[in-house]
Amino acid sequence: MSEGKNTTAEGQSSKRSVSSQKSSAKKTQKERVKPDVQAKSVEEVKSAFSLAKKVDDMAEEIEGKPIKSFEKKEQEKLLQSYEKLISKMVREINNSRL
Repeated sequence: MSEGKNTTAEGQSSKRSVSSQKSSAKKTQKERVKPDVQAKSVEEVKSAFSLAKKVDDMAEEIEGKPIKSFEKKEQEKLLQSYEKLISKMVREINNSRL
């Protein structure tokens, strides 16, 4: 019985080495497909960070003040603004994927 266990353990260890070889082969293929990434300037990074911070701040403010907490007229204006913002964000996300 101990021999059967040894062969099983050997079989599993050989399978593991094969799977690790396959994953390393996949990594090299992915590395070949990736385009060269250009270094970003400090201003671009700061600008992107600043914009991301503004978006996060807006999301927190929206969560803190739900639409139902405003009067009807204000709700309509707010909904229109949200829809406009969302459509612009979706358009930007889709354009960035191209």
